[in-house]
Order: sequence, then structure tokens, then C-alpha cells
Amino acid sequence: MNTLTASGLGLAGALAGIPLSAIAYSAPAHGHLHLPEGWWHGAPARPPTVAAVSLLTGTTTAVIGGLLPMSATLPAYWLFAVVGVGLAIIDIRRRRLPHVLTGTLMATCLISFIVATAVSGNPAPLLRAIIAGATTTTTLVIIALSLPGQLGLGDVTLAGVITLNLGWLSWHTVAHGLIIGLVLQGVLGFAARARPRGRVALPMGPALLTGWLSAISAYWWLHPGHLT
Repeated sequence: MNTLTASGLGLAGALAGIPLSAIAYSAPAHGHLHLPEGWWHGAPARPPTVAAVSLLTGTTTAVIGGLLPMSATLPAYWLFAVVGVGLAIIDIRRRRLPHVLTGTLMATCLISFIVATAVSGNPAPLLRAIIAGATTTTTLVIIALSLPGQLGLGDVTLAGVITLNLGWLSWHTVAHGLIIGLVLQGVLGFAARARPRGRVALPMGPALLTGWLSAISAYWWLHPGHLT
């Protein structure tokens, strides 16, 4: 692992966690996200909450910085780690995954991957990423329309962006991330139904994002130094 890169990106992630706290904890159940007053110190989230979010984003981005070498694609993975924490919080609190955040991740991935493709001259990873994201999105849209109430469009979009991001690495990584996310969601859903209260609507974002991080970690373990 690159300790210096991990430390720098972890510190940047921890700082990014402060305004991220403000966005996540001011997010309404419906409507647009905005930067509230006092966003520079994380308001309206309380200081202990801001510290916890900052620690989480710092830790996650440090892990990403330690796993990935410096490359044109690194900004996409770093931002994914930061925004992913915010999406998980919003999904847990509000049961929504704002398209403005998932759209930002998609745009960053595409820009970074196009730049990396121009540098390397190899279009295969970019094509694989686009096919993976498009295939996942199309499949889940069909499922969402066929089984109303089972999948939200926010979940569909996030899954598509995650597979787009992981598709840059390999098909195996795409499968790993998606399967881990869906299995984890299934386990949590089963546990929730076993509680006395019965059916409880569970956010899907945290499970999908856990699958994303697990897939990158597994890829690094199998191919250390090959994340480009």
C-alpha cells in the first residue's frame, strides 16, 4: 500500500466529511439537496456526528488511497468513497438516493475513465465499464417495473453507477461487488422480517456501497498494483 497517498487522501476525505455531514443531515425526504447555513462546520449535524462522519470518510478514502496507485482514475474512486458515505447516510435517514449525487459520481467516472483511455490508448476497460453499467441499469429497471415496490429508481441508479465504476477493473469485480451487495441486503432483509415488528423497509444503498468497497479490496488482493 502507498502510505503517503493513503494519508493524504484520507486527510482530504476527512475534511470533505464536514460539508458532507451538512448535506446528508439537511437532506429532505423529497426535493433538492442544498448547503445549509453553517455547512462549513457540518451544521445541522451535531459536532459528535460531524466528527463521526469525518472519521468514516477519512478512513474510507485512506483505504482507497492505499489500494489504488496514482492515476487518472483515482479521482473517481476517491469521490466515490466520499459521496458513498453521504449516500448511505441519506438512504438510512430518508430512504432516498438523490440523483444529483449518483449523477455526479457517474460523470466523474466517465470523465476519469475517458482521460485514462486517452492516455493508455486502450479502450477495452472503458467499454467494459459502460456495458456493465448499462446492463445493470437496464436489468434492474425491468425488475423495478415488473415488481413495483421492490426496487426504487435511486437503488437502480446507484447499482448502475457502482457497476460502471467497477467495470473499469474487470467483469469479476463487477460480479463480486453486485453479488456481495445484493446478498448483504438479502441477509439484512431476512433479519428485519424475523423481528417482532415484521416488515421494515430497508435502505439498499449501504449494502450496495459495502459491496463496492469489498470488490475493490478483493481486486487489489488478487492484483496488487494493477488498479490503473
